[in-house]
Amino acid sequence: MGCRVAVICVVLAAALAAHAIAANAAEPGAAAEVVPLAATPKPPQAKKQSPVLRFLQPSASLECKVKSPAFEGRAPLRAVRRAVMQKRAVRVVALGSSSTVGVGASSPRASYPIRLENDLEGTIEGLKVEMYARGQSGEVAEDAAERLKVEVAEIKPDLVVWQVGTNDAVARIDAETFGALLRDTLSWLASHNIDVVLIDPQYVERLSQDVRYTSIVNEIATVASEMRVLLVNRYDAMADLARQHPGSSYLANDRFHLNDLGYRCMAEYATKAIVAGILQADTENGAMH
Repeated sequence: MGCRVAVICVVLAAALAAHAIAANAAEPGAAAEVVPLAATPKPPQAKKQSPVLRFLQPSASLECKVKSPAFEGRAPLRAVRRAVMQKRAVRVVALGSSSTVGVGASSPRASYPIRLENDLEGTIEGLKVEMYARGQSGEVAEDAAERLKVEVAEIKPDLVVWQVGTNDAVARIDAETFGALLRDTLSWLASHNIDVVLIDPQYVERLSQDVRYTSIVNEIATVASEMRVLLVNRYDAMADLARQHPGSSYLANDRFHLNDLGYRCMAEYATKAIVAGILQADTENGAMH
C-alpha cells in the first residue's frame, strides 16, 4: 500500500509540474525561468616571448634623418644572433665597390664599414664585430659574386652586407640579367646559412631620370622582397637628403661618390636594418632561452 501511494505521489507531482510549465507558456508576457550555464573556462594565454639580448638606442644623426624608411623588409638575422649568444665576435663581410672602399672619404676611418662596425657595437650589449671590408672600385655584381665565394670560404662570415648595383647601372647592364644573378647569389648564401643585408645604389640627381639606373634600383628592391632579404634604402634616403639639403651635401667633390657625411648616414641606415633583423631573430627565439 505504501509503495502504491508513493508511486501515485510521484505521478501527481509530475503532472502538476507539467501543468505549471504549460500555464507559463500560455500566459502572455510570462517570463521563462533562466537557468544559468556554467562559465566556460578561458584558454590559457600564450606567454609572450621577450627578447634575450639587451638592445641599446642606436646612434642617430640629425643630418641623416629622413622621412622615407631607412630599410625595407622583415628578415631575422639568425646567424648574427647565434654568434652573439655564443659570445663570439660577429664576422661581417662588407662587399661592394667604391662606396665600400671609401672613395670620397677624408680617411679610411670615415668609410662606411668602419662606421658600421662602431655603430653596431654600440647598439647591442656584448656585441663584438670583426669587420672585413672587401670593396673593389668599379666592380659589377657578376665579378663580386665570384669573389664572394672565395671570401666566404676564407672568412666564414655570419653576415654579408652587399652594396650592389651602382656599377651595373652605370655599365648599362640589363636589369633582368642583373636580377637573375642577384637571386642566384642570394640563394647560394642562404644555402650556407649566411645572413645578408643589401644596400642599393646612391641617389645622384643627374641619374635620377636615367631609366637604366633606376631600373637597377627597382630590380634590387624586387629581388630583396622575393628573397626576403633586408634592403637598406640608400637611394630613397639620399633622395630625401638631397631635397632637404640642396646642393647634395652628402656627396664628394665629384658629385657621385659619398663624402664623410654620406658614409656616416649609410652606416646608420645599415645599422638600423641589421639591428631590426637581430631583434626579430631574438624575439622569435626569446622564449627558448
